[in-house]
Amino acid sequence: MDNVEIVVIGGGVIGSSIAYHLARQGRRVLVVEQEAESAAEATASWASAGGVRRQGRHPAEAKLASEAIERWKTLEQELAADLQYRRGGQLLVAESDEEAAYLVRFVEQQRELGFADVRLVDRQEALELAPGLNERVVAGSYSPADGQADAARTTRAFASAAQLLGAEYWYESAAFAAAINKGYVEVQTAQGEVRAEQVVLAAGAWSDEIAAALGLRLPIRTRALQMILTTPASPDTLRPVLGAVSRKLSLKQLPDGAFLLGGGWLGDLMPNRHSYKLDSEQVQGNMQDARALFPAVGGQRIARAWCGLEAHSFDGIPFIGAVPGLDGLILACGFSGHGFAIAPAVGRCAADLLAGRAVPELDGLSPARMANFDPAQVEAFISDGKNVA
Repeated sequence: MDNVEIVVIGGGVIGSSIAYHLARQGRRVLVVEQEAESAAEATASWASAGGVRRQGRHPAEAKLASEAIERWKTLEQELAADLQYRRGGQLLVAESDEEAAYLVRFVEQQRELGFADVRLVDRQEALELAPGLNERVVAGSYSPADGQADAARTTRAFASAAQLLGAEYWYESAAFAAAINKGYVEVQTAQGEVRAEQVVLAAGAWSDEIAAALGLRLPIRTRALQMILTTPASPDTLRPVLGAVSRKLSLKQLPDGAFLLGGGWLGDLMPNRHSYKLDSEQVQGNMQDARALFPAVGGQRIARAWCGLEAHSFDGIPFIGAVPGLDGLILACGFSGHGFAIAPAVGRCAADLLAGRAVPELDGLSPARMANFDPAQVEAFISDGKNVA
């Protein structure tokens, strides 16, 4: 049996950020990852839209979002990698007077969370920020420090930086069981058994399977979140990331000119929970929303569409921290489709937590809150089969 100080189960952007920050502290870290590489196809880190945003966050994530947005400014230099990071802002638009009134309160809420630079813009300024918006846009909420990056590049950069600092990675080594025994956590993997003083469960959509081996029923379910890539348009047609109050849409333009569409449209999850099938109506619905808001998208064809398998939590925010009664286990899962942007801050906080330091930034995300969930509602949430083919 191999013995290490800390095992991180999952080599995605969250697991690799945690491993990097632990290795930076000089901890002996082993990452076990079921795929052949970090950010492999169909994982959340491979499929992520790459939005780096603060506005629209749950209050429990606000401190992490503020810390992360500052880290993103210099993250490429820190990791010595091209992350295709662009700080072009995020613009959430209203297409009616009623929606504009909603944005007034929305902006107030963002400022209350500490995002002091978020501001309300009128139609004229919205068009200056994103020329080509449709004629119905009347106002917007603009967060200038937000932006975008390449999720797969960022994940692999964290993994490479962690390994340069001494972290070990076991690829193609799925963890399939765990047990707490005499002050240690024993993890069985495809590459052998390993014993650690502490284990971080950051296995994304498959975290519940490992947790179940420890007798923990995680209140998460898997969703296949859809993404669409178009053929390239003229570069710099769109600078900020676009969203709309009344539309399920996240729209951004990549460096080569292609538009990347997301927003919560769903594919069909296969029963094995490791693959998916695209839903043509969902694909067309996503494209129609993008074309309606930003007509320039209509001049492009769909080059590719895919889904990423995401773990959605019962209350829509992640579980980060210790689990009462399971000594040695730290959760970092259930990010519900919006973990990528805060990964730098999550890594730092988790590493500090494992070092025994106080981390007030995680107070609202503690797994201890699971004890307050209604069991019947949790079971209904987990067994909801709308997104399973």
